[in-house]
Amino acid sequence: KVIQVVIQKDERLELVSEGKTDSATLSSVAASVKNLISPDGNTAVVISADRTVKYETVVKVMDSLQRAGVARVGLSVQLAP
Repeated sequence: KVIQVVIQKDERLELVSEGKTDSATLSSVAASVKNLISPDGNTAVVISADRTVKYETVVKVMDSLQRAGVARVGLSVQLAP
């Protein structure tokens, strides 16, 4: 199972899990992700950001997740064609 945290151009956050999309804020994203993680802890969380989003915003989201105890957090990288 993978949960995707998408950071849009305007820095809005969306959670995508099992084909369902929900909106989130920086203050609520960690709690929302924790509710979606499977009890066995085998859920990966991937942060995907638009290339125009400030790096600082991505780091804040990652930090929020890690402080909440989300263990498997990674970044999605899209290579230029």
